[in-house]
This record gives sequence, C-alpha cells and structure tokens, in this order.
Amino acid sequence: MAGESPPELSARESLELIDRESAAVAKRLDGGGEHLPGMWAVLWFLAFAAWHLAGEGWPGPLFPLWVPGVVMTVLIATGVVVSAVVGMRSGKGVRGSSSRAGAMYGFSWTLGYAALVTVNLLLMAKGLPEELIGPLWAGTTMGLAGALCLAGGALFRDTLFYGTGVVLLVTAVGAVLAGMDYQSAVVAFGGLIAFGGSWLLGRRRCR
Repeated sequence: MAGESPPELSARESLELIDRESAAVAKRLDGGGEHLPGMWAVLWFLAFAAWHLAGEGWPGPLFPLWVPGVVMTVLIATGVVVSAVVGMRSGKGVRGSSSRAGAMYGFSWTLGYAALVTVNLLLMAKGLPEELIGPLWAGTTMGLAGALCLAGGALFRDTLFYGTGVVLLVTAVGAVLAGMDYQSAVVAFGGLIAFGGSWLLGRRRCR
C-alpha cells in the first residue's frame, strides 16, 4: 500500500547488506589492483628468465643478449602502463592526504631507480671490474625494490606488500651469492615467489 514503510531488516540481513556494499565500494576503489601482483609475478619471471637463458648458466646460452633486452623492455613497459592506468582508476574521486601520499610513494619508485641507474653507470664508467657488474645490478635493483615495498607496506598498513619486500630483499642477497651465471634465475624465481605469493594470499584473504 502507498505510504507503507519498507520492511525492517534483521540484524543478520543488515550485516550482510553492509558487507555487500563494502565489498562493492572496495572493488570500485581498487580498480582491478588486486590482480597487479599476479601480473608482475608473470612479467618479472619472464623478463629475468630470458636473461638467464641468454647467459652462461644451464641450459644457456640459447639466444643472443639483445633478445632479453628487448623482452624486458616490452614486458616492464607493459607492466608500468597497466599499473599506472589501474592506479589512476583506483584514485579517481579520492582526494586529500591519502591521495597525496599515494602519489608521492609512486613517484619515489621513479626517483629511486633513476638515482640507482645513474650511480651504477658511474661506477661502471670508473672501471668497475666486469665480474662485479652483474651482481651490482642484481643486488641493487632487487634491494631497492624490496626497501620500497617495505616502505609501502608500512605506509599503507599492508602486510602482504611488506612481506613482498622481505622476499625481494632476501632475493637480492641470494642473487649476489649465486654469481654471474645464475643470478638472473634467482631474481626470476624470487620475483615470482614475492609477487605471486602476495597475489595468491590476497585472493585467499578476500574470499
């Protein structure tokens, strides 16, 4: 009848409605970001596996060194573009200190790696021994990625992201210990475990 108020929900129905609405809002704000670790796990593994297969470690070299260079450039560029698009979608409509902190953190990756590449190239130009070049790049790139993930995990209170950083730091040490022939394989599997594990645990936690 006209003018009748809608039926009242029970406590259980109210909680279920709140859960559904919260999940819908979280999904909209996330913008697909829950799948980014899975994407990076695959891209990271393929990029560094290509470097290993072009190196002297078993079963390589299977192809010239320019091949993994092209493969890595394409894969990393793809990952950066997709991550940027997802980040813009998830940040749409969000303002204030949280948005500013997220933007500053994202830019810190660019600044950090720009400085890292510059320092490493300067060391190479000053006559760094050839046998140290590979471990230098493997250790510093993975170490910086791990440190930034730790910072991001602490900033956003994300234990999975923090755990990813821990795995990447361990991988950095392992890559240096593995030496020239197998450092790329260590980095490939380390990234697969770090990002892939974060993705799988995140999906399990959301169920």
